[in-house]
Amino acid sequence: MRKFVNTKALALVGCMMVSPLLAKAQGYTGPTTEVDNYSGAYYTGKYTSPFKTVLGKTDAEIQAKLDQLWNHYFKGDNNCKVYFDRGDEAFVKDINNNDVRSEGMSYGMMIAVQTNHKTEFDKLWKWAKNHMWHKSGNWDGYFAWQRNESGSGGDDNCAPDGEMYFMTSLLFAANRWSDSQYMEDAQYILKKMWENYNHKLFNQQHYVITFQPQGNENNFSDPSYDLPAFVDLFAHWSTTNTDKWAKAAKATRDHLYKSSHSKSGLFSDYSNYDGTPHPTDYNSNADKYMYDAMRCAMNFGMDYYLFGKDAERQELMARRLIDFFEKDGYKHARFNWDGSNPKENYTIGEAGCNAVACYCLLNNPNYKESVKKNLKMAWEAVPMRGQYRYYDGLVHYLSMLHLCGSFKIWKPAQKTTAVNMVSSEVESEAWYTLDGKRLSAEPTQRGIYIRNGKKIYVK
Repeated sequence: MRKFVNTKALALVGCMMVSPLLAKAQGYTGPTTEVDNYSGAYYTGKYTSPFKTVLGKTDAEIQAKLDQLWNHYFKGDNNCKVYFDRGDEAFVKDINNNDVRSEGMSYGMMIAVQTNHKTEFDKLWKWAKNHMWHKSGNWDGYFAWQRNESGSGGDDNCAPDGEMYFMTSLLFAANRWSDSQYMEDAQYILKKMWENYNHKLFNQQHYVITFQPQGNENNFSDPSYDLPAFVDLFAHWSTTNTDKWAKAAKATRDHLYKSSHSKSGLFSDYSNYDGTPHPTDYNSNADKYMYDAMRCAMNFGMDYYLFGKDAERQELMARRLIDFFEKDGYKHARFNWDGSNPKENYTIGEAGCNAVACYCLLNNPNYKESVKKNLKMAWEAVPMRGQYRYYDGLVHYLSMLHLCGSFKIWKPAQKTTAVNMVSSEVESEAWYTLDGKRLSAEPTQRGIYIRNGKKIYVK
């Protein structure tokens, strides 16, 4: 049986049936007309919060939680906030390392666009454009991964997780706020990731993101940079190299799966393109589950609910990971890849990421209690204060956006053409395409249709 979802009602103006017009087009998070047999929110336009469906939290409670996080990390006192306003610019600061990183700037922009804080988004992007973004030369299109508060110094080389979040947040901002400059900037970066003569963000043979696109660092990866949902959007929305982005989307999902240990479900901070850990001379923890690796759970969890293209393998990854932390009792934060040698205390960043992974287990009755436990830990985590609040705090904040149902794919505003039919010709029970063509029967193909003067999404 087909499922129908009412979308925005159409208005009857005179004798013409037309869609309502806004003064300025706004972004769209609803269903797509693409025909694919996947259940992700990209296709359905449906975003649900497991805090609501599993823990029974109300919309008001969820909004209050989001407000608390924003006010703490962006508007709090100097022992809470990581966002610092500098007139018409602003930066997100790594408090512990006393610097500004492309990672944090791009995280801040993603949080701002998802929470509809355009002023803060604009200030962050202006700082990044003026002090980090290379628009010519060797690193054309890339971002310096590190700067001082003044915008000088640091390191001109890139850290690819920054590029990934910059590109995606700019695309969302362009669509949500109908800003063509954001889109122009996003498309410039997207193009340069493949066409910069000296540096390619993704390995040209494996189509997997590099640890850093230069020298030996081009020959291995960091699985926490694997963001398949983002790469899939690049394949949809980039105006250049769409074939490469499509290959990269598949390769990214494959690499993330290969990087998950077959028993512990853990990931190493650095990995080879076959998924095995990659040790380095300059980082003795590179082949272990450390600070970067915890983000992998958020990455495959978000891909599961946003696209659902790799659902079976992602559920397996989630089962392995949650089983492992259940046995550990959620006590430890760092491990060898196989789960041995536990160290340090479980963090709020891990609590958030592992809860996002539980999206993959919501329909598995065997994990009902484990899912509930992980959601409660994420919900009850107290926003961080002090020296180490930047990284774990923002990773937890991003996780909460997912878990609150507030991390949405902001698509281009729908352009609905007026349907030129006099009202006397419209039969309320008949089905019509968006261009006014009457169908002979109930539609069976996924898409958006008109019936009873309303848009109906057929799943």
